[in-house]
Amino acid sequence: MDNTYREELVNEVKAQANADGSTLNEAFFDIYCQRLEEAEIIEDYQYTYFEGKGANNRNVQIDGYAYSKLDERLTLFIIPPLSYFDEKTLTRTDADANFSKAKNFYFDADRVVQNAEESSEGYGLARDIVDKRLVVHILELIILTDCVTSTQIGKIESTHENGVRIDYSIYDIQRMERMDRAATGKEAVIIDLKRDFGSDGIPVLPASKTDQYQAYLCNVPGELLVALYDRYQSRLLEGNVRSFLQTRGKVNKGIRNTILKEPEMFFAYNNGIAATAESMDVVSTDAGQKIVGFKSLQIVNGGQTTVSLASAWVNDANLHSHEQIAKIFVPMKVSVVTPEAAQTLIPKIARYANSQNKVSDADLASNHQFHQRIEDLSRNIVAPAIGGNQFGTYWYYERANGQYRQETYKGTRAERKKFETQNPKNQMFRKVDLAKYYNIYLQRPDIVSAGAQKSFSVFTEWMIKEWDKNQNFVNEEFFKKVVALYILFQKADYVVKGEYKSYKANIVAYALADIFHKVAQDYPDKVVDFKTIWKNQNISGAWLVQIQKAAELMYKHLTSPERTVENVTQWAKRKTSWEIAQKIPFELDQAFVDELISKRYVETQEQSAVKEQKQINEIHALLTINNYTSDFWQEVYDWGQEENIWNVKDVSFLKLAINMDRGGRIPSDRQAVQILKVLEKARDEGFTK
Repeated sequence: MDNTYREELVNEVKAQANADGSTLNEAFFDIYCQRLEEAEIIEDYQYTYFEGKGANNRNVQIDGYAYSKLDERLTLFIIPPLSYFDEKTLTRTDADANFSKAKNFYFDADRVVQNAEESSEGYGLARDIVDKRLVVHILELIILTDCVTSTQIGKIESTHENGVRIDYSIYDIQRMERMDRAATGKEAVIIDLKRDFGSDGIPVLPASKTDQYQAYLCNVPGELLVALYDRYQSRLLEGNVRSFLQTRGKVNKGIRNTILKEPEMFFAYNNGIAATAESMDVVSTDAGQKIVGFKSLQIVNGGQTTVSLASAWVNDANLHSHEQIAKIFVPMKVSVVTPEAAQTLIPKIARYANSQNKVSDADLASNHQFHQRIEDLSRNIVAPAIGGNQFGTYWYYERANGQYRQETYKGTRAERKKFETQNPKNQMFRKVDLAKYYNIYLQRPDIVSAGAQKSFSVFTEWMIKEWDKNQNFVNEEFFKKVVALYILFQKADYVVKGEYKSYKANIVAYALADIFHKVAQDYPDKVVDFKTIWKNQNISGAWLVQIQKAAELMYKHLTSPERTVENVTQWAKRKTSWEIAQKIPFELDQAFVDELISKRYVETQEQSAVKEQKQINEIHALLTINNYTSDFWQEVYDWGQEENIWNVKDVSFLKLAINMDRGGRIPSDRQAVQILKVLEKARDEGFTK
């Protein structure tokens, strides 16, 4: 293992703990879990340290948890003592002891409830387990460690206890380094159909091939698809599909009826599955070609089909679902996509594969032009130099998971150091972060409390509406506002962490949203001065005091004995909770009010920024169309004529583009924008260049 990686990890843990005012364990947990979330292994994790005794004086400990409603999977994390710069080994004995502590928390949850303080998050989680508010079919135990796992620990098989499947995983420093070094930031899932599922392969036909992908058609036995989903759960589903299913429910009644009543008609009634893979093992047999293995298989369409089959297998066994599913074959299209092309192609495959289903633009918006523009702004806008520094830095927007880490792995150590100096790690933010900060500003702390996926989906619906009205709202002023919201959130997080042991994330979201609500309600002609926060890269003393007071009110509200939902984190997700919170009377401090600025002045500034962005877009459009030749525009025109998609205006704009370097006049900036829209129309209709 590269010792540089260990050194960087330790320094990152210490720096984050110092910046956040958190413990080293909490900082370590957050760093590891953020990377696991980016790799789509977990989601919406919570740091929840709890240590105690269970039945028969058994040791109980967890350091955090995550819950997937879609998979009905509860993940419990435990962190053994950190080794820091010592290269210690995690032995099998150590691993077993830690797994037992985490497992005891689940099975001894009643003892935890009896002995823990009601204000602790450990109590709230244990209460949910005891009261069966969390439906748990899979208990996943994960050890997070900076040790190196002993070579004596190989694959750890799942066990079953009291009707619950228990999965075991260890993420040590070597495994995390491999994930970080991977081009996608993910751990490749290798599926060997013979070894893992006893299958002799799936008959397959090659369909098409380009430089970037190969396509195949096949029929997957229903039993095998169920087994694949049972093993990998929603990690088998592409992220947007998983988000769609979580938001809208997972079982399709029509599919279920076909499974149970007409399994022999499943092929005829069902559209099947579209999937992607990084690579695929195909062998020739006497019966033709067969798929015997996959690397990083992902279902990008057909999530409801897959989940409905898996659900029927488990929940409808008394209705002979096993026998019925044995009769089913599911048509599947597999696109083998190179890692280099995956970032671009997979979202397109997902979009077009789902074009006839209910997956909305909000579910497929990760590559929306909004995020591309925020990324561009983040690379070009320098933040003011502060703290005696003689240079400004950038706020790095990570549009695609793992971008920042890949940047730090490029070049020499000196080059990496230069990049990190210009783009500090604590100034990197992601799509889900942006959604969280802006939803708080939009006064939706209940949505923020519902988790990253829900928050991102709701924000995206708002974003798409705004973008469709006028995309120029995403400009330099907007970017600086987003960064100011980030600074506000981080400072509030620091304040709350020092005052309250539990429910930090909920208190922060509610406190800031309530301040924004009070400003809008009591001072309709005033707004928060985001520009000064950007200029100072910090908030004022008046802001800190106001956050402290709002946080105290929101803590009392969220933990009030009169709340209608016992679990505080679940109560925070309810719209009712936020509606009650808004009615709690309190006055904004005069010092804080004095820092508010004229709403009309800000609106004038924003209008100017929109006009400026419009001009920038027009100039950029002219430069872009000049990068293409007349032959290219002629090809676009001819293709559209054949497809019969052009209207009179489209033709006129294309003629302008075609004649640019054939002696014709240069289009105006505004005309250039329209020409690019025509090109976008062609691509939406299937033009591939």
